[in-house]
Amino acid sequence: MKSLHILHSESASGWGGQEIRVFQESELLLEQGHRVSIICQPDSFLWKKCQTVGSSNFNCHPLQMKNPANPFSFSAVLRILKKTKPDIVHTHSSIDSWLVGSASRLLGLPVVRSRHISIPIKGAFPNNLLYSQIPRKIITSGEAISEIVKSVSGVKTQNVKSISAGVDFRKFDFNTDGRKIRDELGVKPGQHLVGKIGVIRGWKGYDYLLEAAPLVLEKHPETRFVFVGRGPGFEQTQSIARSLGLEKDLTLLGHRDDIPEIMTGLDIQVLASFTGEGTPQVIPQAFAMKTPLVATRVGSVPQLLGNGERGVLVEPKNAVDLANGILKLMENPEMRNEFAEKGYVFCKNELGIDRMINETISVYEEALEA
Repeated sequence: MKSLHILHSESASGWGGQEIRVFQESELLLEQGHRVSIICQPDSFLWKKCQTVGSSNFNCHPLQMKNPANPFSFSAVLRILKKTKPDIVHTHSSIDSWLVGSASRLLGLPVVRSRHISIPIKGAFPNNLLYSQIPRKIITSGEAISEIVKSVSGVKTQNVKSISAGVDFRKFDFNTDGRKIRDELGVKPGQHLVGKIGVIRGWKGYDYLLEAAPLVLEKHPETRFVFVGRGPGFEQTQSIARSLGLEKDLTLLGHRDDIPEIMTGLDIQVLASFTGEGTPQVIPQAFAMKTPLVATRVGSVPQLLGNGERGVLVEPKNAVDLANGILKLMENPEMRNEFAEKGYVFCKNELGIDRMINETISVYEEALEA
């Protein structure tokens, strides 16, 4: 296969699973000898990460993308596309999909659109154009999202491909020592450490885990909780934790780069989202680290957890069910070990980065031939 030049665009400014995947795929494409360009917000975490890439085959173009109808942004995108001459343009969020996608279509460049979240799409005009007319192919991060996209007027089923997020076993090695984070938090041997990792925003369900924490502490008062990540709900989460009297039981670490070390130090990892999820990055990562999971039945999560064979599934927006799920794992060490082993085997076979990037490149090739 010939070397390709892929241009990614991402208008989101945060650093969650979606942005991590854009950067991860870019690194993997570079490793395979392809060229990569990225258009992103100049004030974003992605822009900062791009500054760490030392490859001569990589370029990053900062661009303000606040309004998809901004003519100045559209003109800037046209200039970038004409200068870089990519083979494939891969868009990710709504604003950049309008701006970069429509500019690419105008220039006759093949567009691939990714849909990372399982929030319903308003399928009427003009949203249907964003999925049925601008991209040649659409990649989703889970089958549940594929079904949502296929329901949009004008979208052809054969143009939609589900590719789950992959995990890099070189970074996420279950042999990593987890004592550092436990020492940092003052967690003693025998104490349970329950964690949640991800952007702190409304639909991620942090509020429900906060409500569940006192129910867990009633039965196991020695339990410690840790939240890792930042986001628009960070301060509110701090405030709710204080109002519930959880200051001694819960630590909010903010953004951290040592996720493998933190994850391997957890006894239980929680995903409490009530919408939006496709294949959350933290699930394959937890599988790789052999960290047992309690997760809500949203998006493609039930399929990832084998409908309960690789982790405990609970109802979304239900603090009592969430607490019971945590307690179930906490009080059954054999179950924790069984889930950890099954999750690891599944991840090793199905959720590696090689499979993810090879399937993505296959979609690029199909888009070029379409």
